[in-house]
Amino acid sequence: MEDGRQLRTTAVVSAEPGSIRPDLPIPLAPLESPAGLLRRLTFGPGRSFQRARNVTLGWLAAAALTVIVDRLLVAHLVTSCVAVVLVGYAIARVAALVIVERRQNVFEWRWLADQSRLLRRHSFEVIAFRVRITADDSRSAVRILDLTNPADVEWLLARQADSESASSLQARIEFGYWPTDSFGRGSDSVRRGLTDLEVHPVDVPLGRARVRFPQARYVTVAEDSGSGSRWPGRVASWSLIGPVLLTTARPAPAT
Repeated sequence: MEDGRQLRTTAVVSAEPGSIRPDLPIPLAPLESPAGLLRRLTFGPGRSFQRARNVTLGWLAAAALTVIVDRLLVAHLVTSCVAVVLVGYAIARVAALVIVERRQNVFEWRWLADQSRLLRRHSFEVIAFRVRITADDSRSAVRILDLTNPADVEWLLARQADSESASSLQARIEFGYWPTDSFGRGSDSVRRGLTDLEVHPVDVPLGRARVRFPQARYVTVAEDSGSGSRWPGRVASWSLIGPVLLTTARPAPAT
């Protein structure tokens, strides 16, 4: 009997960029000079677009204040020169920020598409496969299947062939992910109805069944610094939508 609690997900300790994992830091676009120089001047040592926006607003405010002081209070040559320099620098920062953000937007869309293609092609090891069923007394129960066991695969396919069972039964698939540097290990799980499962039996011996998500994709998560849902994001998170492909053992022959 399942208590209904969600599986806990183990966080990846470390991962190479481009690993197949739930969250990926989005890199900055590779920029050649002069665009790279503009980015370094605009962002300084950080990479936060929100921080760069805030600093740019600060320079604009300082430039406006200097102009006001020069026109209304001081009207001195030095003050006028300072005002011109500040206004020019603030305008340059605004222009640089617009250019860099536009390039980053284009890069991130392409990067997300590339990572999504890798995610769709990647297969994960199935750690546990559970089907929620209803007992005769209408109480909920869970059957755990070993998809490397021909008898369990045959049971699953029989339930899928039964239209009533396939539409009412739901499976929970727990799978593991391992980043390419092998320093971290995690697990995640998805729920699907039996009608959303596509079973592909193979003849070769399987240590574990495997699962793939052909419609999965990476989506952006907004910056923590308060930029809302605006581009660019800082982290891409996987969205395991759509049907599920399972590589399993061959079902037991009918008797």
